Amino acid sequence: MAAFEHMLVRIVSALVLVPFVLALVVYAGPGLLLVALGLLGTLCLYEYFTLVKRMGVPGQPWLGYPALWMILAAFERNWLPAAAVCSVVLIAVFLAAIWSRGPMRERTLGAMATFFGVLYLALTLLPALRIRFEFGAATGLKWMVILLAVVWIGDTAAMFAGKAFGRTLFSPRISPKKTNEGAIAGLLGGLAAAFFLHLFLFADLPRLHVLAASVLMGVFAQLGDLAESLLKRAAATKDSSHLIPGHGGVLDRVDSLLFAFPALYIYLLCLYSA
Repeated sequence: MAAFEHMLVRIVSALVLVPFVLALVVYAGPGLLLVALGLLGTLCLYEYFTLVKRMGVPGQPWLGYPALWMILAAFERNWLPAAAVCSVVLIAVFLAAIWSRGPMRERTLGAMATFFGVLYLALTLLPALRIRFEFGAATGLKWMVILLAVVWIGDTAAMFAGKAFGRTLFSPRISPKKTNEGAIAGLLGGLAAAFFLHLFLFADLPRLHVLAASVLMGVFAQLGDLAESLLKRAAATKDSSHLIPGHGGVLDRVDSLLFAFPALYIYLLCLYSA
């Protein structure tokens, strides 16, 4: 009964969140989408700092949040050169560690954790904005819908197949519940989602690119999930938070997207638009 109730809560949460995300992707302009990504990144960074604290590392959240927004704005709005802003953030993190109190080891680890966390989220979220608008609004929308479908359906297929048929553990030390069977089902589910979207909605996109990109996104989505699992295992916790009923934290919900965004963006830059 508890498992059924958990699954029901998970489905209800998804029914609320999925239409909201799709509406944002379809109707938001570049500025609004940048703000939405910044808010998403802030929530993820909050959970990241919580994980870091559980590892015994005192981060610098008061510096990390504005640094995240500065880097997002610098890369996308061109108010200041992105390289200059990244340099300022790096120096600020070091100065904060130098003039803070506490053992030298904790200050140093906190500085490293802060800079890594800011880059982790800024550099994985920004490609979503580039995918949506850099290749044309209409084309970017199609690719974003394909990406979301590949990741979401792939995650769902992997979860159900892993529970039903999973036998061989994928990475037992990092993610003890993931199996090879679930991973394969996730890739096939994402590939099927891309195939049907191309067949019925986006036939003008090259089929070979759609299918090839869907496999690439599926692989990196699973790697993104594994990367966040690494953080959670190091922090000895199951979820990054309990903000989303049935799903855990925001970082738990978007971890797959964080690697899928740059994977698709690089593919589109290097192969699709070549």
